[in-house]
Amino acid sequence: MARMRKPHPKAKAARATRARKVPARKKPSADHNVSSSAASRPRSSKPPPDPLDDFVAAAARVLALPIEPQWLAAIKANLEVNLRLGALVAEFALPDESEPAPVLTA
Repeated sequence: MARMRKPHPKAKAARATRARKVPARKKPSADHNVSSSAASRPRSSKPPPDPLDDFVAAAARVLALPIEPQWLAAIKANLEVNLRLGALVAEFALPDESEPAPVLTA
């Protein structure tokens, strides 16, 4: 059985001094939405669920569209590109004097 060494008194004092220098964590403000039980729970190692996965599944259900599992990654990638490009269009500021284009019919 191995014998444990006693810590040196100076080293113990140095560790205590370093522990006091660590700033205290800020408590969440009253308007913060995290409950105390959620803050005390250990964090899981699995990544949070992607909202696009839920969106694709919900849209497929609403449209009664069967989706094969091997296509889910491609559908999600296409949707990510469409959302990114749509955000670029939506953030483009138009001047106040802009008018909609005329509607052409054949």
